[in-house]
Amino acid sequence: MGQNHVTPAFAPSLASARWGIKNQYDRPMRGGVNQQLRYTFSDGGATDESFVQTLTILQEMCEKYKDDPEVIRFARRLYNGRIGDFGPVRNYDELGEVAAVARYFQGSFASNTADSELGKPLLEGDKGSYRYQYDPYDTEYFQSPAKVIRDIQAGESGADCDDIALAAACVIAASGRPAMLMIVDADEGSPGAYNHVLLATKTIQPNSIYGSDWFPIELIHPLPVGHSVKVTQYIPLIVRDYDLRPREQRLIPTKFR
Repeated sequence: MGQNHVTPAFAPSLASARWGIKNQYDRPMRGGVNQQLRYTFSDGGATDESFVQTLTILQEMCEKYKDDPEVIRFARRLYNGRIGDFGPVRNYDELGEVAAVARYFQGSFASNTADSELGKPLLEGDKGSYRYQYDPYDTEYFQSPAKVIRDIQAGESGADCDDIALAAACVIAASGRPAMLMIVDADEGSPGAYNHVLLATKTIQPNSIYGSDWFPIELIHPLPVGHSVKVTQYIPLIVRDYDLRPREQRLIPTKFR
């Protein structure tokens, strides 16, 4: 039987890909296994157009990494967790799996983390926890989900909201569920601005809390699953049309449908 080979994003065979980045942007790739990509805002800083390019890259990466062996192994390890406050998770407990993903990727560097718990690993064998870090100045910097997870486990985490949302989305997709980015009004003074991303997902079987509805997962701010600031738009990462209803379709910009 033939094997279906999936080429990871940023692998050498894809080194010439533009990833939706226009020619005027610099986009060198480097790293131990080409798992980093950056491009600079050469036209005077980030714009709505560059934000669209960022989302295009994230969509491509989610498709490439949803069945990456490292991501799948991490998901199984998470749900079989023998320590921590979220596992192990029972069979068919979809909300339990989502809650475990949210707890792990929120990490223990959050604003409500006690000083004694700061940076505490959340899985057996890990050396650290997720930590938010701005991208390098004037640069859009992407890290693959496998690298984000590996850095957390090594106690060397540093990733921004799109990196961590992508990693969590791939774990959710590797567990059999769809994932969308939610573009939200994180700054009350700039309504409708592209200023923060978080995740949304839904369970395969209707659940007791959200039924068949999509619900948010905030990974930067210490909010419970299902809570977020005002949602402005949905951006599909890995989702098929049959999982979208008119209420979700209306919040997806035409260019991403």
